[in-house]
Amino acid sequence: MPTPDLPVASDRFLAKPEVLRIAGFSAATLWREVNAGRFPAPIRISANRKGFLESEVHAWIASRAASRRTTAEQDDEA
Repeated sequence: MPTPDLPVASDRFLAKPEVLRIAGFSAATLWREVNAGRFPAPIRISANRKGFLESEVHAWIASRAASRRTTAEQDDEA
């Protein structure tokens, strides 16, 4: 079983423009969400470069979809 803190073997770094496209955020919203701890923080790759782990971005998407299902189920019970 892989350690949760370590990237998956097939993981890769995503540049900010690709993360913005995938998440559907503006740049300002991306940094607001990162600073609030609601979106995975980038990792320093080199002195002048940061990247987002693809697996973390996709896990965030999956968590948002799961929370939508949970909210819908709660609405059905009410």
